[in-house]
Amino acid sequence: MSSNRLDKPQGKLKKFLPFILILICAVAVGFGIRYYKNRPQPTIEAAWEVYFSEVGAVDSPYSLEKRLVRRIGAAQERVDAALYDLDAAPIADALIEAYNRGVRVRIVTEADNSDDSEIERLQEVGIPVVDDGDNEGYMHHKFIVIDERYVWTGSYNTTYNGAYKNSNNVILIDSAQLAYNFTQEFRELFLAAQVGKPFGAFVAYPKIALGDGTEIATYFSPGGNTISPLVKEIMSAEQSIHFMAFSFTHDALGSAMRARFKSGIDVRGVFEERQANNEYSEYEAMKKAGLPVVLDKNRGAMHHKVIVIDRETVITGSYNFSKNAEKRNNENLLIIKRNSEIAAAYLAEFAKITR
Repeated sequence: MSSNRLDKPQGKLKKFLPFILILICAVAVGFGIRYYKNRPQPTIEAAWEVYFSEVGAVDSPYSLEKRLVRRIGAAQERVDAALYDLDAAPIADALIEAYNRGVRVRIVTEADNSDDSEIERLQEVGIPVVDDGDNEGYMHHKFIVIDERYVWTGSYNTTYNGAYKNSNNVILIDSAQLAYNFTQEFRELFLAAQVGKPFGAFVAYPKIALGDGTEIATYFSPGGNTISPLVKEIMSAEQSIHFMAFSFTHDALGSAMRARFKSGIDVRGVFEERQANNEYSEYEAMKKAGLPVVLDKNRGAMHHKVIVIDRETVITGSYNFSKNAEKRNNENLLIIKRNSEIAAAYLAEFAKITR
């Protein structure tokens, strides 16, 4: 009797179990549809885009300045910007407009540039701005994280000269993991400015993979080890190394390139002319070793910090090839592998500025 009474509810439960499962699935699908329907749609066609400054082309709609204004204009929730220098009024205008329409905007800048008029304009409307105080090195980043999804980084300072006089590069990457890495770096800089003490570099996702197979390793200085992975990549070259260097004074990197050249690898590069006169520059040492290195002829600065290895690996970021970048400055460095298209874009820029 008692056994039959226990069996009946279980039988009813078994009878209704398929309907319960269907209901749970329907609710889950509903939440999924709602999530993806409300999720911001991609605003770049691929997982990455590469841009270069168009020297002298002030009216071009494809200048780095105008591209960045459009990117900020598309922001929906958050803009975190670590900018060594900001004196471009159109970019400040875009940040203010974003802030006024409810986007959370925060800025970290270099103390030496914190009194720029455009920085003051941002502060006047209420945008939180901090600087690195009396830090012995520079807050040398030039990155922006948009909606915790897009990372904008490279050699481009947000200035008129950076967009229209100097040779610069930017890569824009759609990756929540990469954005998290850069957001953490931003938060550490922002917090350090408030509490007065620096924190170590933290990279939650040291290596990530994009949907097209691109692999990206993220490094920050001065807290992280940047020189070892750089030397490792140079020594791994099997065919070619091309570099564009605003400042190249790090002997470990220069020695590695000379060693690869001596072993038969095609190593060639372009130096910013004014920086090549530095007594620590690797330019003369490479010339003496027979490397085909040249000086840039642009009236503005050749401001790139790029190495391309075997036509499929690109090293880029704010990081000059110097001990200051390694030991003193706040810098970012990306090593982008397994993408010949990205490499081809940087090699085209190399050809353009060396012809």
